[in-house]
Formats: sequence, C-alpha cells, structure tokens
Amino acid sequence: MMSPEIATQAVFWGATFLTIALILRRPYLSVRLGKRHIRVQTYFMGALLGPVMILGFGFLSYSDVSRSISGTDAMQPGGVLALFLAMVFMSIFLDITGFFEMCARYALRYARADGTRLFFAVTLTVSLLTVFTSNDIVILTFTPFIYYFTRNAGLDSRPYLVAEFFAANTWSMLLYIGNPTNILLAGACGLDFAGYSKWMALPTLAAGATSLALLWLVFRKEISKPFRNPVAETDPREALTDRSGTYTAGALLGFCILLLTVAPYLGLRMWWVAVVCSLSLLLLLSARDSYAALLRRQVSPLRGGSVSRTMMRMPWTVVPFVLSLFITVEAMYRYGHTAHFGRFLGRLSEVVPGGTVTVYGIASSLAANLLNNIPMSLCFTFVMKDLSGADLTGAVFATIIGSNLGANLTPLGALAGIMWMGILREKDCRLSFLQFIGYGLIITPATLAAALLALALEIHFMG
Repeated sequence: MMSPEIATQAVFWGATFLTIALILRRPYLSVRLGKRHIRVQTYFMGALLGPVMILGFGFLSYSDVSRSISGTDAMQPGGVLALFLAMVFMSIFLDITGFFEMCARYALRYARADGTRLFFAVTLTVSLLTVFTSNDIVILTFTPFIYYFTRNAGLDSRPYLVAEFFAANTWSMLLYIGNPTNILLAGACGLDFAGYSKWMALPTLAAGATSLALLWLVFRKEISKPFRNPVAETDPREALTDRSGTYTAGALLGFCILLLTVAPYLGLRMWWVAVVCSLSLLLLLSARDSYAALLRRQVSPLRGGSVSRTMMRMPWTVVPFVLSLFITVEAMYRYGHTAHFGRFLGRLSEVVPGGTVTVYGIASSLAANLLNNIPMSLCFTFVMKDLSGADLTGAVFATIIGSNLGANLTPLGALAGIMWMGILREKDCRLSFLQFIGYGLIITPATLAAALLALALEIHFMG
C-alpha cells in the first residue's frame, strides 16, 4: 500500500494538474438560474480534489482540517479572503460606474494621435490604477477597451495589450493589496501595510522601469506610427455612468488605503478595516437601490441595481479555491514535503550568488508557472517556516516578487493570464501562447533580476 507521504504528494500534484487542465480546456461552465445563464469558472473544482481525497483516505482528521482553515494569529485564511474580497468589491463597483474607462479615455486624450505617447500613457495609467486597486480587475477591464480602440484606430493591438498586462503584474507588487499573493505571503509573516511597502517600493520601481524600457525597445517600431484618435476631443467624464457612486466609492477606497497604513498603530486587523469600508459602500448602495425600488423608478443610472451587478461580478470561486489549497498544503506540511523542499532551497542558497533572495525569487517565478501563483505562494509560506532574520525577509519578498513577475513569463503564471488570453481569443486577436512566452523570455528575466538586485541591496544596507 502507498505510504501517506507519497500519497499526499500524489494528491497535491493531481489536484494541481487537474486545475491547470480545467483552466486550459474547460475554463467555464454555463449554469442556468431561471431565465438567466451564468458562466462559472471551473478552476476551483480541481483544487477541491485535494481535500476530498485527503479526508477520504484519512491523511488529515476533520479537526486538522478545521485548524488549517481557522489558521493562526499570523495567517488566517478567512482574514486573507475577507481582505481580498472587500478590496475587489470596491474595485468592481468603480469599474461598473465607468471609472476605469474614464481613466483610459484621459490616457487616450493625452496621446492625441501619437502611437508612442499612447503606449506610455496606457502603460502609466494601468500601472497607477493597479497600485491602488487590483491587477486582475485592471487587466480584465482594460483589455477589451484597448483592443477595440486600437482596432478602430488602425493600430496593431499587441504592443499595447502586452504592455498593459506586464505593467499590471509588475506594479501590483508595490502595495499589500495589489495581488492576493501579496496578502498570502505578507500575512503569513506578520507584515503590516506600511512595513510591506517600505521593502517593496525600491524593487517595484526597479522592475517597473526595467520592464517599461524593454517593452519600448521591443515594440518601438510598431508604436511609432501616427493614428486617428476618435476620442481625443471628447470629455473623458462622459464614460461615468454613476458619478455620485464613483465619487463615493473612490473616497471610501482612498480612506480604506489610508486606514490600512495606520491599522497596526491603532490595534486593528487590516481585514477588519477593509471589510468595514466595503460594507459601508454596500449599505450605501443598498439604501440607494431600495429607495429606487420603493419609488419604482431608476434613481441609480445603473440598470438592474448597482449592488446586484457588483455581486454578480465578484470572484466568489476564489473562496473554495483558496480554502482547498490551505487544506492540501497543510497535508504536505504535515508529512514533511514542504520542509524537504525548504532544505533543498537552503542548500542552493549557500552556493548561488545572491543567496536566499536569488534562489527564492527564481524558484517562485518558475513554480508560479507550474502551479499557478496562488497555490505556489501558499506552498512557499510553509516552505519558509524554518527561516528567520534576514533569510526570512529575503525569502518572503523574493517570493512576492516571483509571484507577481512570474505571471509575465507564461499565461499559466496567474489566473488573470488565462482569462486575458481567453478574452483575446474571443476577440480574434493574433497573440499566440508562444508569442506571449517569447515576449516573456525577453522581458521577465531582466525585470526579475532588477527587482531582486534592489531587494538584495536593501537587505544588505537595511539589514
């Protein structure tokens, strides 16, 4: 009979490959609710295989599973999910009110009829929005807009789409909330919002500048052409479908980010802050929608109600996905697999230039494309449990860098990459899987090296 050690490893890899297979072959299922058909993402179903088999074969008891889900003071799965969903709720609402489209139109108006100006305007706009919202939301919002605009303007859409994607996954490193992998890794090591940004500011700037310079070098010929700009003379604010809602959500998001910065000094958990701010927005929107329904007229310009539309777009499937991963990785930890891998990385760190920073940065970026960046990040939180001091600092932030930049190596590195390629296939955009990898191999290694070098210098001088 197969030993539990081997069996848990087989379960882990089985769940991983099933998840990837579902993403590639059957990313959505159509579910009928009354007269409405809803597309449900399938990636979480592969992850569910892990806890089902782990419990079925008795590798963990129900009490073990309960403890893994409840977490510890440093890592609480519920808090991680609450923080992520709360920030995404505010970002999605801003999207449906037209805020992101307005920002895109400002970028287009600045570009006038100059392709190079458009390239830099799009890249910088995406970078700025990603810092304060979410890389996934920005990617999925901007991609159709950029595609349609470039097609109508007679431009090659590839330079602008690739620049958008790479910028979002690069600048998502800067703040704690930019990527769910940041929340997982930083939360597991007890980092607060301000402490996280203090370490990640310089690596993000180094990576962002390197990526932008290389993207310009790769696409400089394609973007040098002038074009007809159909929105140059329009008012970007016309994109807003709900101005009062946009201003309210924007103010709450800004207030939330400010509170997240000072939360540790006030004795508050960050997920409490995010949840209270998102619930405040939810209550305000619900009151407005209820008032409209009471008067039987459309007070909100958003047809069908702002709350229902926002809730329909929420990534609820991430909840069973992440909770299932916690259980599966807990079994891997219980049977010593993460410890073995940690010791292997430790031995490599002793002989590789740059030590822990180099080894964890490269290993995490490669593993993200094998496991996807969320499972990889969760697995690495267990791998790093025996580290301390400068080694722990280097490993945590190098893994954060790898989890974000690894998504620029192949589309498999993050769920947003898979969905991004799906959007392009639907639009019949000529950007193949191999073309993406070609751009990734040119840009990502240098970008990763710049970020890791900046991190290594910080650790050396700041200790």
